[in-house]
Amino acid sequence: MSKKEFYLYVKGKKISVNEEVYKTYWKSIEHEKYLRKLDRKNKLILFSELNHDGHFEDNLQDNSIDVEKIVETHAMIETTKKAISKLSEEEKDIIIRLYFMDETVAILSKLGVDKHIDK
Repeated sequence: MSKKEFYLYVKGKKISVNEEVYKTYWKSIEHEKYLRKLDRKNKLILFSELNHDGHFEDNLQDNSIDVEKIVETHAMIETTKKAISKLSEEEKDIIIRLYFMDETVAILSKLGVDKHIDK
């Protein structure tokens, strides 16, 4: 019985290798396939995949998020919180009733809390 020969192709050329090199090569190839399969399963995106068109930095941007709007809204919320913290309890109650409980100025004035409401 003749000894089995092992070959790998490098740049289209058939290269004779020993069994250990052959098995090591194919083990690494199968391992890479397995890792790519896991990446797809876990929806992993590699940085190298983001540079597919030569615009790496542009491909990193998530244009669905308006960072400026988020920062602006956060600043407005903080300013509003500070302003509300300076109000008296009665003034806070008026704000809550008008803006969160949809009560009208007319209803509030009937309740006797109209001394702080400009008509």
